[in-house]
Amino acid sequence: MLSSCDAEGSTAPSSVTASTATPTSITTPENEPGTIPTTYGPDVDPERLPAEALIPVDATVDGQWFAFTGDGVVVVVAWSVPGDDVTRLARGFAVWRRASSAPHWRRAFVETSGRRGLSELRITTADVTGDGSDDVVAFEGAPGGGTGGCGTWLVVRLPRFDRIYRRSLCDGAIQPGPTGRPGLVLTESIYRSGDAHCCPSAIRTTALVWTGSDWRVGDRTVTST
Repeated sequence: MLSSCDAEGSTAPSSVTASTATPTSITTPENEPGTIPTTYGPDVDPERLPAEALIPVDATVDGQWFAFTGDGVVVVVAWSVPGDDVTRLARGFAVWRRASSAPHWRRAFVETSGRRGLSELRITTADVTGDGSDDVVAFEGAPGGGTGGCGTWLVVRLPRFDRIYRRSLCDGAIQPGPTGRPGLVLTESIYRSGDAHCCPSAIRTTALVWTGSDWRVGDRTVTST
C-alpha cells in the first residue's frame, strides 16, 4: 500500500464478512484450527464472556472491547495466530451480540486478514455515526508498511454490523471525532519537493460526518509544520 486507494466516502458494506442474520449450525468442528466460532451457548454477562472461546483454537487473544449500543452491549475480540514473522501474522476480529434464546452469544461480524497477514490490528469503540450507539473503528497494519505506517482503516456500524467506511492510507491516520462531535478525523502528511520522509511540509486534517447513508466533509484545515 503506497497510497490511498479508496475514496473518503467509501460505503461498501461487506456481504461476505458481515451478517445480521441468526447464524446457522456450523458445518466444521469448532475446534478445527482456523475455524472461527459462530456461537457461545451460556447466557453470561459481557464481562464474563471468555474471549478465548470466541476465537480460532490456534489463535491468541490480542484484546477485548465492549461497545454500548441501543440493543445492548456487544463484545469485540481480536486475535492473531502465532508465526515466525511477527510483521505478517494472520489476524482478525469478531463482534459478538447477545441473544435472548440459546445459544445466547452469536457472532455478528468477522474480519480476517486472510493469507496476507497483518503487522498489527488496533481497535477503538466510539460513536462515530451520531446515533447514540458505539461503533468499531479498526486499523489493519499492512505487512511491510514501513515508516509510513501504511494500512487500512475501516468502520463497522453498530448495531447493524455493516461496514460503512474503508480506506487504505500511508503517512496518515483516522480517529473517532472528539467527545460531543461524532464523526471521523482524517490526518494526512503533505510532502512537497525536497521534503524528507520524517518532515512533511504540512498536515491536512479533515473532519468527516456521517449523514445516515454516506460520509461528507464537515471541515478541512492545512497546518504548516
